[in-house]
Amino acid sequence: MKVITAKILDSTHLELSQPILAPEGKFIRITISEDGEDDRLWREAAKEHLLDAYETEDAIYDKI
Repeated sequence: MKVITAKILDSTHLELSQPILAPEGKFIRITISEDGEDDRLWREAAKEHLLDAYETEDAIYDKI
């Protein structure tokens, strides 16, 4: 997955901060987060990724 920013030009057009390397006609998925939701989702994903990187014996990280 790749995350880029885009400026909203109107209700059906975006200006991307960088090109998308995909063929014309290909569909992409755009996710629009609610205010503050994006930060919460990223924090949860980062925490899950961190905990997956350690063995169960490393329980010191379980309380973050």
